[in-house]
Order: sequence, then structure tokens, then C-alpha cells
Amino acid sequence: QPELIGRDLVSMTNPHWVQAIQSLLLSARSGDGFQRYQWEKPSTGQLTEKLAYVVMLERWDWMIGTGLYLDDVEQATAQARAKVAENIRRTMWSLAGVALVAVLLVSAGGLTLNFSEQRLADRKLKLLAQRIVSSQEDERSRVSRELHDGISQLLVSVKFRLELACHELESGRSQALETLRGGLSRLGGAIAEVRRISHDLRPSLLDSFGLPAAIGQLAVEFEQRSGLRVDYQQSLDMIRLPDAESVALFRIVQEALANIARHSRAGRVSIALLQEGSTLQLRVRDDGVGFDIARIEQTRSSGIGLRNMRERVEHLGGRFTLSSTPGRTELMVSLPLPG
Repeated sequence: QPELIGRDLVSMTNPHWVQAIQSLLLSARSGDGFQRYQWEKPSTGQLTEKLAYVVMLERWDWMIGTGLYLDDVEQATAQARAKVAENIRRTMWSLAGVALVAVLLVSAGGLTLNFSEQRLADRKLKLLAQRIVSSQEDERSRVSRELHDGISQLLVSVKFRLELACHELESGRSQALETLRGGLSRLGGAIAEVRRISHDLRPSLLDSFGLPAAIGQLAVEFEQRSGLRVDYQQSLDMIRLPDAESVALFRIVQEALANIARHSRAGRVSIALLQEGSTLQLRVRDDGVGFDIARIEQTRSSGIGLRNMRERVEHLGGRFTLSSTPGRTELMVSLPLPG
């Protein structure tokens, strides 16, 4: 946009530009750096969402930064979400059909069997229900995962490479073809990531770097999304937990943060993942309005998340405690560490 060179953008009459420049200056001076705003995209001439990172060079009193347009990223994200939603819907219908057939078969067999055989059928039905719940969790693990880890970075990298190739072609540079090949290679990686959405629920950090790093990333994303301050403390860098414990604790933190965002009206959240002797302790605390634990757990339509948390912990031989008063709600999980 060479027409903007040398112009005082702060005093321009366009309200979108004025708001963007002032927001960028504020982010640079506060040290935050990241700012999202609207700007006219040169290729389309339309106002488009843009994400920038800026810093202040105090010695010269300059602000310098760079940014990228988010319209392509948001379009790809929306398509991925739609595909995930469709896969989940099909899976739920399939599971409902399996459950219905199983219930009908068990009921028909119970009518023809004696009392002892009915008790056996009841035990099999309970086992079947447990398997259905397990299969739902497995299927959700297969069809979902964090969309922003990997895909956005790959797409932004492809965009930068294509723009660089355009500049190189315009300048007649010989490396333009190699730049295009690199962009195509990274585009292939992005396509592979989108295809993997239906195969993975957990973030790659949980498998690659373990539970502490995955919860840390979850805390950072929650802080950015909700605006709440999140303090995270952990002392398990050298401990590799089994998959069952890692998944259970990660799910508990996910559910706890979702409840805080929906109900607590808190301003600050703290998460601690610590080793106390041979015990692993997870604590999630907020300074929100609190709630009546007994009433929530007794309500048939509520408290499902709390019951799921408690069942996960008890299944692993741990202890789950929850306390809540106005200004302080604390969730505590204690699990025995593997040998």
C-alpha cells in the first residue's frame, strides 16, 4: 500500500485505521505485542481481520511490527469444524443404533430366561453400557483435536511463501520456483493436518511432551480466549505419566476451565500440577462467586461434568474433592504415581 507511505495514520479520518493504529501503539507500549484489528487487504480492497505483533524500540521511539490476514485461516478453520461436526453426528447416530439393538436383544432374551439368567443379562447390559461410553470417548478422540495447533501455522507459512514467490517472480529472481515448491510442500502438510482432525482429539503436546506441557498450553489458550488471568505451576517435568492418567487429568482441567468460563464470573484462575511424595496432585482454583455443591450434584439435569470427573478419578484409584464458597472454589485431585 504505497499510498500510505509518509502519511500520519493516527490523524486519518477512516475510523477503522485510526482504531487499528492506536491499538497497535497501545499493545507495543504495554509490552503485550499481539493485536487483532481490521485493515484493508490490498488484494481485495475489503476490510479484513488481521493479527499483528508489534514492539517498541525505545531508543528511537519507534514502533515496528508485522501482521497477517486471517480470512484464509478462518475459512479453513470453519470447513474443518463443519467436517468434525458431521463426523460426530454420524458417529452418535451409529452408537445410538448399536445401543438400541443391544437393548432390544437383551430385553427379548430376558423375557425367555429364568431369574438367574435375567441377573446375568443385567450384568451384561451394564458391561455393554460401559463399553458404549468407552466407545464414545474413543470416537471423540478420533474425530476431534485442537484446530489451531499446526494448521494455522502451516497455512500462514504457505501464504508467506506464496507472497515471497510472487515478489521473486516480479523481480525476476531464479529462486521463485524453489520457493513455490516449498509452499506446495507445506500446503500438503496442512492438508494432512486437516485430514487428521477426524482421527485425533487430544492435542499433540499430550503425546509428544506429556501432561505438564499440554495443560500449560491449555492454560495459555484459555487465558487468551477468556481474558481471565491464569497462573500455572507444575513440578512434573521429569515424570512421564501413563496414558490413562494423562488423559483423565487433561479432561478434568478442560472441564473445570469450561465451567469457570460459563458460571464462575471469576477474575483469576490458578492451576497446580505437583508431586507430593508418591502422590500426584492436581488443583484448579478460582475466585468466582461459588456454588452449592450438594444442590448441583443432586440435580438430575446438572452436575454431569462433576460426576464424570469424580468417576474418572475413582476409576484410577484416586481421590476427588471439591469445595466452594463465594470468592473461592477449589477442585483437588489426588492420584497415586506409578512406580
